[in-house]
Amino acid sequence: MGILKPHKPSDYPSVLLYILDETHITVTLTTALAILYTRDAHVIWFAAGALNSSLSAKLLKNLIRNPRPPPPDASSKPSKIRPKRTYGMPSTHSTALTFYFVYLIPLVRYLPFPLDWIAALGVGGYWVLGLWSRKELGYHTWEQVLGGALYGTLLALGWKAAYIRYPSIGATIQRVVDVVWGRIFG
Repeated sequence: MGILKPHKPSDYPSVLLYILDETHITVTLTTALAILYTRDAHVIWFAAGALNSSLSAKLLKNLIRNPRPPPPDASSKPSKIRPKRTYGMPSTHSTALTFYFVYLIPLVRYLPFPLDWIAALGVGGYWVLGLWSRKELGYHTWEQVLGGALYGTLLALGWKAAYIRYPSIGATIQRVVDVVWGRIFG
């Protein structure tokens, strides 16, 4: 309880749904560790794109103003988890998770076997379960989840295309990283 959510894991229908509802924390932490470990311009560019996918989905929600699904019927199985009070289209989680999936899946082929398969199954499985959880928790309709997935796909393809098309982006980011890292850690 406390810092993560106002709900305890026991408030959720399953531990899996609690973990998936905390995706923003696990994915952000993993991305931050990847940046610190690699200090690579492409990883930083990717992380900036992932952040952009979340923030722009929130902005788009406020422009579209499509309501979230109504709360479950009072006669349904009691759960303390209730739909959020913001708008629902597109699902921010679905947008961000799809950005990660579409951007990263083609890159796992560069990992050595069997790590490539493990990474593909991990990223793909987390993506599918994450999208499913948004509907299962009652936060979104399938249309809102799929709208987020479509938006995340377009953002990932555009973000990656920009990095490939303009190599100076990576070179500039890498120079900044090297200077900052050198000044901080010598």
